Amino acid sequence: MTQEASASHTAHDRLFKEFLHRFLPDFLEVFFPDIAAHLDLGSYKPIGNELIANLPHAKMRIADFVAEVETLDGEEEIILVHIEVEARQLVTLPYRMFEYFTLLRALRGKRVLPLALTLIPNSGGLTWKTYDEDLFGQPLIRFLYGQVGLPDLPASEYFDADHPAIAALTALMDAGDMHPAEVKLEGYRSVWDSDLTEGDKLFLINLISTYLPMETIPEPGGEVMVVLRDIEMTWLERVRLEMEEEIKDKVKEEMEKEMRKAKEEMEEEMRKAQDEIREEIEKETKLEMARGLLGILDEPLISQLTGLPLEDILAMKRDQEKMERGNGDSAKNLP
Repeated sequence: MTQEASASHTAHDRLFKEFLHRFLPDFLEVFFPDIAAHLDLGSYKPIGNELIANLPHAKMRIADFVAEVETLDGEEEIILVHIEVEARQLVTLPYRMFEYFTLLRALRGKRVLPLALTLIPNSGGLTWKTYDEDLFGQPLIRFLYGQVGLPDLPASEYFDADHPAIAALTALMDAGDMHPAEVKLEGYRSVWDSDLTEGDKLFLINLISTYLPMETIPEPGGEVMVVLRDIEMTWLERVRLEMEEEIKDKVKEEMEKEMRKAKEEMEEEMRKAQDEIREEIEKETKLEMARGLLGILDEPLISQLTGLPLEDILAMKRDQEKMERGNGDSAKNLP
């Protein structure tokens, strides 16, 4: 794989993993409604890039998207929804889907719903695919997985007001009689007019513009391109404003954090200085009291009363006696 192809594959993976992380319920409700009816879609919990296995002498397997979902029917159960995004080749996909299924089933101990999302034309649209194995003419395995081949689906059927996230995927679907600019405009409108959060809207607008960039769309004539450019300018302005707000909030947060830190450090320094001054004053006061008690009380009692070490009291007494002797000698030498 060339470096450019690898980068493109990584971009596809990143976009669609994020899409499924945000909009798994929409994906299942639209493409697999019969299955979605048996699931508590509000309970879904993505578990990220699920490392399945690193078996000896085998390629490490990392699933694109895995989520835990609770069931609605019968005894309460948590199943795994595994979705693989394929943008390069279909030849090895059936076996890989079977391999992921068996590994997840064995290692996680939960039932698995295996699905594939393909970005490759002529992959069959919305269908169930099989992986079969036989031995000496005897069928051994017949494994099924659901597949959504976006390029083979008619874009005109997926501009659903109830599922604006799926409307964004029409950028990769078959435009049919629609002009690509019309597909893009309808996708934008479905997203803008929805009740999605601003963050979700911006994500979907970016997805549409990624797969239907303006420079690849032929001029349809009329007002379509004008409206499209206005929407994209509005979108870019929103992104710019959101980035400015995010930067302001970050700067404010960091400044407040630094000010709190500086204040705490200053208060700590003041406490230390106050403690040092207090300790010095207390020590000088005790020393003064001890000097006044020398000759009146014995040294151990002075130490007990002042809290000063006995060694300090004895040293003070020796210094005092030495000073007194020096003063006496000076007096004798006077004329």
